[in-house]
Amino acid sequence: MLPIDLRSDFLSRPTPEMISAMMDSASLRGGFGLREDSEVSSLESLAAQLLGKEDALFCASCGMANQIAIHLAVRPGFSLVAESNSHVIMSEAGGPAALSGVMCKAIPGIDGVPDFDALGEAFLGVDTQRSRVSLLVMENTHVRSGGAVLDIPTCIKMRQTAKSHGASVHLDGSRLFNAAAALKVSAEQLCTTADTVAFSLNKGLAAPLGAILAGSRDFIEEAVRVRQMFGGGWRPAGILAAAGRVALQSMPQRLAEDNAVALKLSMALTGLQGISSGQRQVSTNLVLIDLDPRFGGAQKFSKTLAKFGVLVLPFGVNRVRLAIYYEITRQHIPVIVSAFTQALCSD
Repeated sequence: MLPIDLRSDFLSRPTPEMISAMMDSASLRGGFGLREDSEVSSLESLAAQLLGKEDALFCASCGMANQIAIHLAVRPGFSLVAESNSHVIMSEAGGPAALSGVMCKAIPGIDGVPDFDALGEAFLGVDTQRSRVSLLVMENTHVRSGGAVLDIPTCIKMRQTAKSHGASVHLDGSRLFNAAAALKVSAEQLCTTADTVAFSLNKGLAAPLGAILAGSRDFIEEAVRVRQMFGGGWRPAGILAAAGRVALQSMPQRLAEDNAVALKLSMALTGLQGISSGQRQVSTNLVLIDLDPRFGGAQKFSKTLAKFGVLVLPFGVNRVRLAIYYEITRQHIPVIVSAFTQALCSD
């Protein structure tokens, strides 16, 4: 019996409809040009429409999409600002500096929302000896805080701060559609406060892999060149694009259920002795669980839990993360709780 794998939502398998679309696409001849493939064009057109942007580009990952956006928005030696635990600062291997010569200014914050006084100071602290800030990166949902959501008023305030200092705004929306489901708004509404947007097709949406970068037509025209420079001009890409298209057509409307399952699972687990919630609020499909130190830390506990058929991600010294996706249902909750109970009682 396969374990219940909660390490990430990108571990979800494509749906039967996605597999069928990939098989149909496999029988077609792929396009030669970087934007010639008809399936890729269909995916990009649909994504741009859903986000309310002029154009979109199919990329290998959301990390690549973020780095392309940063490269085009910030000159070498200039800076971007982002909340200190943002993905572009914590989890993209120093990409802004290595790929684009861009400095990162980390702003303290809570659940992805920066301290606005500190944010303002970051823009103001510029002279002949200090780097100018030309990009603000927002992250929605915010992964390090367990999928916390930035609501529209907060995004508007962040955009206003950036624009008042002549900076552009990029939205790292890897799980954008989970945020939209939590706020009961459209993805397009969440994107109105950003000049450029990136989101994953394989996190929550269950496509095998891939991401979208969206913005103005002129921006995407340049993004095609930078994607090629970064080694991401993949061809043929129609088979994967077909799955991504089906994902966008069929999955966003069901993400509220993933968010609900995550909340119910968190409530069930935090009822166990020695466990507490590692997040202020369960808003989307990620659950953070804090363990009493007596259990030996997250790494040890995760290995013990795996023996009882549940895989989780160590996310700190005494914290683990659980990710919900369409294959993890309410019926799995008692099984997961039972595994946790056994692991907690295990030597």
